[in-house]
Amino acid sequence: MASIFKRKNEDGTTVWRAVIRIKGYPTVCNHFARKQEADDWSKEIERQIKLGQFKFDQHNRIHTFTQLVERYLNDGAIEHHRSADDTRRHLIYWQSRFAAFALVHLTPELIGTERQILLETPTAKNKKRTAATVNRYMASLSLLFSHAVKQLHWINENPCASLTKLKESSGRDRVLDSEEINRLLNACRKSRSRYLYPIVLIAITTGARQGEILNLEWKHIDFDNKLAYIKETKNGRPRSISLSEPVLEELRKLHQNRQPLKSLVFASKTAFGRIDIKKAWQTALRVADIKKCCAHDMRHTFATMAAAQGASNLELGTAMGHRTLQMLQRYTHLDVQVTKKFSRHISDTILLGKRDDH
Repeated sequence: MASIFKRKNEDGTTVWRAVIRIKGYPTVCNHFARKQEADDWSKEIERQIKLGQFKFDQHNRIHTFTQLVERYLNDGAIEHHRSADDTRRHLIYWQSRFAAFALVHLTPELIGTERQILLETPTAKNKKRTAATVNRYMASLSLLFSHAVKQLHWINENPCASLTKLKESSGRDRVLDSEEINRLLNACRKSRSRYLYPIVLIAITTGARQGEILNLEWKHIDFDNKLAYIKETKNGRPRSISLSEPVLEELRKLHQNRQPLKSLVFASKTAFGRIDIKKAWQTALRVADIKKCCAHDMRHTFATMAAAQGASNLELGTAMGHRTLQMLQRYTHLDVQVTKKFSRHISDTILLGKRDDH
């Protein structure tokens, strides 16, 4: 049976010591910041011992979850993540849940329970997390445990490996029709943000992600060959996109009035970082009377319009920068050919009137 004691540390903090004594087995103990954690751990370990699943030899080599997180960050394992900030945020959450837990006590059953709690607990903004979001949290946790297994040899197996991903919704697939595109572009032309119109125009005519567009630097724009080189992509593979004449016209205007010290095409007025167009974007949507639309829908719109003009799955995958076509991109540069083939056709199907000067 387990015994739980409240103890006080020298610094005045409180710790709960859980001791499990079962006849015929070595004594097992651990410490926790909260009594409930000690109680949950005790019940789980008692169950494992009675089923013969508890590994007493590993228990003697205690490494806590917090130690693993610290080692993971210090080893630089997170630096190669494209979404390192998200990973850090996920690990902060898991650390708040597991903290002083020894790694050997973090079982698939316990993690599965915590996953359900994460799914059901509202965020600070009182919004429920989607299955896709919870899967991202679990992916960060799984990478952490994999590091403990493969690099540190602190545990024998990844407790997340046996957990099946939560089923994600099919998602939304909002595609603007020609009339909506015209209304949106007209609203963007009239926007107080001089960047909004060219950004949206590039998105609709190339299928590039918003982050890829906002990260463009002037050195990435090839006016002579009508290309933009996207160095930082979601899948880590750079690609090139062809720019239609209306896009080039807007870029030339911006280039003439650029600030030489700022490398970004769409640079902030007050800083050297990226511009934030969220407010201008939402205003344009309201003016254009377009409902339930986000920036990523421009990518869906490009793909749909290109498909309607005869683009094959192969061509679309390449133009959109899908990683499964990386070898094709490397040797044929089909990404340039495809965006060149369709971006100009798409430009011709929408009204590209002159932008009002402010």
